[in-house]
Order: sequence, then C-alpha cells, then structure tokens
Amino acid sequence: MSSQSIYRIKHLTIDFEACVITSNDVPISIDHKAIEVMNMLVEASPETVHIDQFMDTIWHDKPSSPEVVTAAVARLRKVFKQVGIKDELIITVPKKGYRFEPLEENPPHEISQFVAKKPLWLYVLLCFLLVALTISVGFNLKPSAHNPPNRDIAVTEAMKIQPESASGTTKIFILRHTEKIDDSEDPGLSEAGRERAQYWKKVLQHTAIDHVYTTDFKRNRQTAAIISDDSSVKPELYYPMSFEVLKFLNNIQGKTVLIIGHSNTIPDMVNRLINDNKYPPMSHKNYNILYLVTINKNGDSSSTMLHIEPPFSVVPAS
Repeated sequence: MSSQSIYRIKHLTIDFEACVITSNDVPISIDHKAIEVMNMLVEASPETVHIDQFMDTIWHDKPSSPEVVTAAVARLRKVFKQVGIKDELIITVPKKGYRFEPLEENPPHEISQFVAKKPLWLYVLLCFLLVALTISVGFNLKPSAHNPPNRDIAVTEAMKIQPESASGTTKIFILRHTEKIDDSEDPGLSEAGRERAQYWKKVLQHTAIDHVYTTDFKRNRQTAAIISDDSSVKPELYYPMSFEVLKFLNNIQGKTVLIIGHSNTIPDMVNRLINDNKYPPMSHKNYNILYLVTINKNGDSSSTMLHIEPPFSVVPAS
C-alpha cells in the first residue's frame, strides 16, 4: 500500500485504499488491478517498476502472462485521456517495465507571463464595472422621481462595451446553475433560482452566444433554457467526467459559448481551459460568479472572474 492512500492528479482523485478513482467527485469505472498498478507506480516514482514486480505483487495468486500488466496500463491511460489529462504520466521503459512521472507545478515565471498577456479590454471592463457600480450606488442614495435607480445598468452596459472579438478569438462564459428548490436527487430551480437565471439572461443579453452547454441535470437544463430562451441557440449536453479540453476548444474555435456547470466542477474546468491552477474551489453557497475565458487564434489564453450580484434580494428555498 502506498504511503499516501489518496493521490490527486489535477481533477482526478485516486483512493488506493478504497480502490476508487473519481473525476470531479464522479466515480470512474475501472478494475482494482489497474488501480493497484497505479499504486505501485506512484509509490516507486521516479523509479521504474519492472514487469516481474507487478506480476509478483498483484498477480501472484494465479498464473498470468506479462500482457496483463500492459493491459492494465492501457486502461489507466484510457481513463486519463477520457477525463482530459493529456500529459504522459505513465512512461514505458523498454524491456523493463513502467515509470510514473507526476505533473510539475507551473513555475512562477510562467504565471507572471500569463498575467502579463491579459488583453487591455479585460482591465477596461473591470474598471468600468467599478465606476458604474459607484454611480449606481449614488443613484440609490438619491433616487429621482423621473429617473428611478436601475442597478441593472452597471452590468448590462459593462457587457455592451466589450469590443468585437478579433477574428479567431474564442470566448467562454461559465456560470453555475442557479438556486435549486431542494436537496433531492435531481431538483429543479426554486423561484429564487428562476429569478437569478432571468438576471443572468439580462447580463448576457448583449453577448452573441453561438453555443450553450449544460450538464444533464434538471437545475442546469432549466438555467440554460431561461438564459437562451429568446435566442435560436438550443442548449447542448456535456459531461464533466469526460470533458476533453483540446477537443472542446477545437470544436468551438472562434465562437462565443456559455457553459452552465456546478460548484464542484467549474473552477477546475476554468483552470484546465487556461492551463493554470489559478482559481480555488467554489463554495456551494455561491451563485454570483461569472468566469470569462478568452483564447486568441494563437492559443494564448486569459481569464477573469466577476462577482455580480442582482439588484434584488434572492431568498433561498427553505
């Protein structure tokens, strides 16, 4: 048994003691033998584990050929690929066995370069939001009979000033589903959730969205349906467990898309899209965050996270 019973690779969690692999808390079907192979590789890293060692430790109880090790490694690699981990984690050592190479953290200079590559319009957008919010608060303190306060202006106008995307630029807006009615297995939206979804619709009304993606949960489908109600865009299903970043980006290149996700999948998805462990986990109580990822035609990515509260009190379901 490995000295650490839980091992994490990006959004993938391997519980060696329970012989379970999950991706964003969603269990992945794989046999115990393959997990035991992974356990030995992690425990021995960076050293090579010989085929005979696998055979003597895992398949000692019945006659087997070395091909069972090769097949187990192939199953592990398939899982990594299915969940969007493109890195070569298990290295084949010819005529010997296999070696595990853990992922390296991004060095500090890469992160600073990433920040430096942010386009100017993102900073303009954030500054405008601050100014607009200040003006909005001023209106609320001194309301006029002829010009009643409208805090929606701060957000909708901010979204309107976004410049046209350069040719080939991809924009990805990512939201969590809005408030659900209860904690049952697959609940729909509460009244507060429907109200917030209508507000997100207003926030994004000046954004020409080409595709809307949602998971196959009622609360997500309802959120997506409300936001895209007045457009010809019909929501499409995606599955976080098998979300492949490169394939997804190739399919939406040069488009503007909206993704409706979950609190336990969105930050990791954004981090994978920008290839940077930038965003921390999201609280399950948080419904007011909008992520925006932009990727230019050269593949350079940038991102921002906006906290946007609606101009009304959202009362969660009791």
